[in-house]
Amino acid sequence: MFNLYRGLPLEERVRKIDPTQATRFSRLTATALEIATEGIIRHLAACDRQDVWPDKLAIREIIDDAQNGRRVYAEAA
Repeated sequence: MFNLYRGLPLEERVRKIDPTQATRFSRLTATALEIATEGIIRHLAACDRQDVWPDKLAIREIIDDAQNGRRVYAEAA
């Protein structure tokens, strides 16, 4: 399904899902960019494993949380 875009850079994959979120993602810097990148990669990997289309709202939430310095997907010890 979405695996067709697997070879694309992360920003392009996000653009295929939602251009607005791709623009927001491209404006992130430093720590926020790192947090968002890790969260989006995890989300896309989970969607690929389940063979479902990535959720626009999940990506928006990941970017919002990254801007606030929160790692929602952080693993518990």
